[in-house]
Amino acid sequence: MDLTMTLLVGVPGQVAVFALVPLAYWLNASRPDGSFLRWLGFRRVKHGADPLVLGATVLAGLGFLGSALLDRSSATMAGEGYFLWLAVLLVAVVQTALSEEIFFRGFMLAWLSGKRGGALLANLTQALLCGLVRGTAHWLFVDRDVAACLAAFALGVGPALMVGWVRQRTGSLLLPWAAHGAGNLIAGVVATLTR
Repeated sequence: MDLTMTLLVGVPGQVAVFALVPLAYWLNASRPDGSFLRWLGFRRVKHGADPLVLGATVLAGLGFLGSALLDRSSATMAGEGYFLWLAVLLVAVVQTALSEEIFFRGFMLAWLSGKRGGALLANLTQALLCGLVRGTAHWLFVDRDVAACLAAFALGVGPALMVGWVRQRTGSLLLPWAAHGAGNLIAGVVATLTR
């Protein structure tokens, strides 16, 4: 996909697709917690200065960096100058990180937390599903090396557990999104500079 199509279609399209199921649920569930964005976790961060929260956020960001570096498909963007860097920024922070955070930590974590198993099982389940998606995507789109797919799975589960806990602790999706976006952005910059 060329840069113009990525920016005009790919970025908003993926965010819309990942927000569709949460929006349908929210509309059908008597609109819990006020507005849709607030329900997803777009709210003020509580306990953001807690050293455990900050440590988990930084470690998760490093995990997302490792995961993104393992998936070198982000290096396939072709282009020059500022437009390329704008695409790297938007793909890393909005298309990938925001989409996944909306679905896994915004929707799945909130939805599963209200189920029988409670917060711990909800966080474990969303993290395992996130890892499964990453491992499967690696198998389908990057390479079929079993060790690399298992690494992609592990690098999906670990950071997802940490940002899931951060989301539960702070009540906000902002720190998980920041950690995920920062890891992806650094990987995107490295991939672009070394292509």
